[in-house]
Amino acid sequence: MARPAVELLEFDKLIGIVLGLSTCGPGRRALEALRLSTDRMELEAGFNLIGEAVEYLASGSEMGFGAIADPESWLELLGLPGSVLDPTQLLDAASLIEAAFDARQTLAASRDRWPLLAGAGANFADLRPVAAAIRHAILPNGEVSDDASPELKRIRQQRVRLRERTLQMLRAVLRRLSEAGSEEDYVTLRNDRYVIPVRASGRRSVPGVVHGASSTGQTLFVEPLEAVEQNNELVRLGEAEAAEIARILDELTGRLREQQSLLARTVDAIGRLDSVFARGRFARRFDCVLPRFSDEPRLRLAAARHPVLEQALRARGREMVPVTVELGGADTVMVISGPNAGGKTVVLKTVGLAVLSAQTAIPVAADDAELPLVDRVLVDIGDEQSITADLSTFSAHVLNLRAMLDTASDRSLVLIDEIGTGTAPEEGSALAIALLDEFRRRRTLTFATTHHDRLKAFAVGTEGILNAAVEFDSVTLQPTYRLLLGMPGTSSGIEIARRLGMPAEVIERARREMAPEALEAGSLIDNLHRLQEQLDSQLLEIAAERARLEQERARLRTEWVERQRQRVEELERQFRETLANVEKEVARLSADVQERKLRAALEKQSARRLATIRSEARAEADAAVLQHRGEMQQDLGVAAEPSLAPIDPERLEPGMKIRVRGLGKPVVVRERRGRSVEVQAGPLRMKVPVENVLGVVSEPERTEGPGARGITVEAQAAEGVGDEINVIGCTVEEAVEQVDRFLDRAALASKPRVRIVHGYGTGALRRGLAEFLRTHPLVEKISAEAPERGGEAVTLVELKG
Repeated sequence: MARPAVELLEFDKLIGIVLGLSTCGPGRRALEALRLSTDRMELEAGFNLIGEAVEYLASGSEMGFGAIADPESWLELLGLPGSVLDPTQLLDAASLIEAAFDARQTLAASRDRWPLLAGAGANFADLRPVAAAIRHAILPNGEVSDDASPELKRIRQQRVRLRERTLQMLRAVLRRLSEAGSEEDYVTLRNDRYVIPVRASGRRSVPGVVHGASSTGQTLFVEPLEAVEQNNELVRLGEAEAAEIARILDELTGRLREQQSLLARTVDAIGRLDSVFARGRFARRFDCVLPRFSDEPRLRLAAARHPVLEQALRARGREMVPVTVELGGADTVMVISGPNAGGKTVVLKTVGLAVLSAQTAIPVAADDAELPLVDRVLVDIGDEQSITADLSTFSAHVLNLRAMLDTASDRSLVLIDEIGTGTAPEEGSALAIALLDEFRRRRTLTFATTHHDRLKAFAVGTEGILNAAVEFDSVTLQPTYRLLLGMPGTSSGIEIARRLGMPAEVIERARREMAPEALEAGSLIDNLHRLQEQLDSQLLEIAAERARLEQERARLRTEWVERQRQRVEELERQFRETLANVEKEVARLSADVQERKLRAALEKQSARRLATIRSEARAEADAAVLQHRGEMQQDLGVAAEPSLAPIDPERLEPGMKIRVRGLGKPVVVRERRGRSVEVQAGPLRMKVPVENVLGVVSEPERTEGPGARGITVEAQAAEGVGDEINVIGCTVEEAVEQVDRFLDRAALASKPRVRIVHGYGTGALRRGLAEFLRTHPLVEKISAEAPERGGEAVTLVELKG
């Protein structure tokens, strides 16, 4: 990637935008080090990491390192033998170590959700003991703590005591002088020694060493002789303190130097991660997409934008019109035409910047991006939008184009603005045709803008070359910046000149000077554009109408479903009321019977008969609901039931699993009754017509011997009914069916209570049976068995009567 391409496509400005979204010096340096790559695996790995960063940011979390100072300076010092870091640099190192560990822990906690980010954070070394030593020795204000070492603490305590004694002695001298008429009464420092002010006129009253005088010379600063020894000791202790501090700093620096490689690795990892999150913030700010890379020379951008231009437009309160472009496969060259200021150069820069962004692992500002991996981006832009040297002269263009021919391959991207300009139109067109044909022959992806009609005609009649036009509203004289693929554009120079106030006679003369075929071609292209606009408008209207119809259909469907739901609920309510009335009437009639034994027998018989009526009514109600659900699904256009082989009703037998129209899951056959079949769906039993049976899912299980799966009845009573049933290994549906029959036989045998052994398992079988038993007409109450007899693995059932 040549330096001019970086500037001409404004890639350097794009990097500047991303740099502004980083949070630390290492991150900025990592971004500045980005280079064009053709390593697909490396790029895809980078984009996968950026993708997780985008999701992380979208979740409301943040990851930044703005609290740490740039470590570059103190890291360099660590590499110099004998160098010692000052307290501020040591604190910066501790902050970096702590920030790195915090980030590592934060990312590790969300490893299941963002594993790649957690892996990147794992590169942060855990050097907390070093950071703790620094924090222990250096206070937040940068001073070395008294607790940094026992020796430093001893020296400082000794200095404090000696200083206090020295001050007390000097204050005593001042009091003595004050009694003698002196007006000075304070102690100060000169040359790091404690002194007192003495009037020059009374100098002889205080024997000692003079360390200075006031600006007027009337006051001398004298160190009394009795304070000399104490000041000497204070100076000595100060030097000892400085030496101990230097030793402590050297020791802490040494501990960091021992971990220099890990520190450098951590700083590098922080830089890479910060650069990843900077690119993630860029992707969110500019609605970017992570590109896909094509093995073929194919380029497709949907709603692409130039981020630098978009940011400038946003600052002015304007929005950028995105560009959709596709090139590759049979067509490898695109000729873009249209008026000046119509956006042709913007298309070139947008395409080029998208490719450079993708191959430097920066998200692409587009709704979708499929891009080739190019070996170089060759650019010739010579208009006023270039920020490099003026390349508008013909000779500069030729030199640049020749360099392109020397290096372009089938893996290159070529961008040429205003090809064939700077010389006579005929010669320029001929040279442009020859160049584009050569790039077509090499299958080099090439985008070129032009005003030459010969180039437009050449693109129309040549395989592998595609025409495209940028729209320009000739009424408002404003570009629409839309790119229309498959048709040439018009320059509209005379029309624009007329609307900008060019005299009418000049406009008419210009039109007369144009060749008739040029006027005819221009008129034809204008008509094509108008037809395209009409087609686009009609497509938009059709799409809007389709969306409206879909919304209306959804509304009607919702209303219909609600009405049917209310209807089903009303059927259920009526069924419950009728059943409750029957139960009340039976209870009333039983209460009228005075003889106790007869009443008990009647209650038993009534309960059994009522249970039968309830079961049959429930089955009929469930069948009605089932049929109604089937009708609802047909009306709503629900997908058809899975296709199964048809079945002869005579083949239906108990235990067989079948699929029934209107039910999402298979049900179990209980028995066949003429043209209907009784089935079990969970706790529900219902009758369904045989024509609603779609097919067989599985045959009934054949069990033989005591080890077979299913129910085993233990402790058989004389009547043939035991006190216990074992349903371990059954599904809920199978267990409910078997327990229901067992309870019927137990009630007929006048069993007061029975035990149901279902085991612990996941608890699903126990809960399903409990739900079934609570509503059973023969069950008085249920409870768990005593712990010594099975506990929660066994349900004890008290029967009514």
